[in-house]
Amino acid sequence: MPPVAALPFPQGLLAGLAVLIGCGLLFADTPCRPTAEQAALTVVYVGAEDCGPCRAWRRDERPSFLDSREFPALRYREVIAPQLRNLLADEQWPADLAGLRAQVRQRPGAPQWFVLREGQVVAWEAGASAWQRTVWPAIRIHASHSCKPKRPIADPT
Repeated sequence: MPPVAALPFPQGLLAGLAVLIGCGLLFADTPCRPTAEQAALTVVYVGAEDCGPCRAWRRDERPSFLDSREFPALRYREVIAPQLRNLLADEQWPADLAGLRAQVRQRPGAPQWFVLREGQVVAWEAGASAWQRTVWPAIRIHASHSCKPKRPIADPT
């Protein structure tokens, strides 16, 4: 069987391929930033200084949340009362979050998280395990929707 001749492989093509792969890796972990027409999410954390599960979340989970790819696309707010028994006191809550305070009354306890889009609650959960079980997955799902470009549907004709 005769030897197979090697096809010439232009070095410029190889260099171009390397640049494309490098750019893909560079932008693969780019923070998510929604466009002006895409509504950003707001995440509201509700806790207290004397609440053990609240302190544990702020110590163990909050740092990785703040460093996450999703965080730059969010508005993040905190309501932290000095004491859990004062969590619902008027002075703990900014006026624009008063509606959420009414919901916290319905489900007492801390920590609690609200995920809002355009002022509407899309996720709300309380308790130490709620962050990993419900809240963080909801943030990731809703943040990914905020970061996908809106593409027009192709006209099949």
